[in-house]
Amino acid sequence: MKLFSTRSFVSAVTCLGLMSAASLAAVTTKAAAAEKNLRIAVPFGPKSSVPDPRARQNGWLSNRAGVSETLIGLGYDMTMQPRLATRFENLSPTEWKIILRDDVLFHDGSKMTAEDVKASFEKLDIEGHPGHNPRLSRLLGIERITIQDPHTLVFKTQSPNSAFLWSLTEPSAAVLKDGTDELPLVGTGPFVFVSAETEKYYETRKFADYWGGEPKLDTITMDALSDAAVAALALRSGDVDLVTNYPEPDFAKLKETGDGQLFEGETTRLFFFQVKTSEGPLANKTLRQAVSLGLDRKTIVDAVLSGVGGAPANSLFPATMASWVNSDLTLDYDPEKAITLLDEAGIKDTNGDGNRELNGEELVLKIRSYEGRPALRPTLEITQALLQQIGINAEIAIGEYDANNNALKAGEIDMHLQAWGTAPQGDPDYFPSTLVETDVSYNFSGYSNPELDELLAKGRADFDDELRKVHYDRIQEILNDDLPLIPVFHKTQVSVGNGMISGYRIHPAETYLVTPDLDLAH
Repeated sequence: MKLFSTRSFVSAVTCLGLMSAASLAAVTTKAAAAEKNLRIAVPFGPKSSVPDPRARQNGWLSNRAGVSETLIGLGYDMTMQPRLATRFENLSPTEWKIILRDDVLFHDGSKMTAEDVKASFEKLDIEGHPGHNPRLSRLLGIERITIQDPHTLVFKTQSPNSAFLWSLTEPSAAVLKDGTDELPLVGTGPFVFVSAETEKYYETRKFADYWGGEPKLDTITMDALSDAAVAALALRSGDVDLVTNYPEPDFAKLKETGDGQLFEGETTRLFFFQVKTSEGPLANKTLRQAVSLGLDRKTIVDAVLSGVGGAPANSLFPATMASWVNSDLTLDYDPEKAITLLDEAGIKDTNGDGNRELNGEELVLKIRSYEGRPALRPTLEITQALLQQIGINAEIAIGEYDANNNALKAGEIDMHLQAWGTAPQGDPDYFPSTLVETDVSYNFSGYSNPELDELLAKGRADFDDELRKVHYDRIQEILNDDLPLIPVFHKTQVSVGNGMISGYRIHPAETYLVTPDLDLAH
């Protein structure tokens, strides 16, 4: 018997045990004609009860839920595709013409115009507005937006920015109108926002007038189940229809036995440690290099991902990002070299307790991660064991994501294990510009390298991809040497449905999920 089967009406039939065959048939027919309501288990929930897609990470959830849309999208081949815009053109190093679709309706029934788009982007810079997003504003670098006609805009950037169009694909670059009490979020996607509870759930209903065609589903609920094992149980019990991030060991078993409705797809997601480099023990570059050399990435992948979840990392970008990965780089596992480096640097075990000392004090690295992705906790545990083999004592703990970032910034912890999409916009600039450029908002490590900053600026200023490749190859070399980020592995997403899901496909950037074609068979 298959592990997952169609939901039955067992309880209803039990209660109506004496019904006639005709009555029972009527109940069944009515059930078959009922609305199609899909429940999806996702690892993270909304950040507020009215999560404006332009702020923080809300855009990712809203974009995946089909509520908000961007001017430009990413295809499954990671190329730019028209979305709310039909065409886009580079007029000069700092000017970009965007021509809009003329058949887009907002969820309040009004037509989308260039005025609406301009007003939506201006909210990014308004402090106190729910859509305020200084990080995205910095990536876009917009100086002004000029309207040429109701369906044409020209964006002028503060400086040449070859990543500008790619940045418009980021889910936070959503086009919205101001909400009302009845309709708090007014987007353009195939589904309308209904309600949400912080870190709990996100509910939507279909938008029949969607420009891309009427959706097949009537409602969708995204349940935030940070524990993947709990999500898997919810699928078995019929409480959800699809689990997007299934536990890899369980997925491997299902794959072996042929049970379940299985989906898998390569992504650009990288599991990595963000390291405190400005102070504390890991301000010592030799120690950072030893930590990296002490990580047996293949063992971690085999143990944590059970052969179905990914590949060891040699740089920021996976091999599937052939256009941008520096394929000459490696991140080797060499514990003997790590021990030699530590000994030569005077980071030794002088009292014979098995733990090394740094500057006369016992070395204890404080490392944290968070719930929400099943591979994080075991990666943390295996890392602790591997570091102990080279004499480095590590204290590990699971905390809340934002609290971990704050602790890293404050120097209260030394390493934060995270999982980010390295190219959610399809361009190589996003990840290093967000995490390691000097003084940017997510550079919690305090890392600063003038050469890297200059290369990032050149990468944004150059419009020739061959020249840009040279810059980003060197950026990857610097990061593999300095190690403010220590890559561990690249992730493949695995999902499991209840056998009735159709129209679902895993996107490499993981920023798309709900489409008008997503369906649930009764």
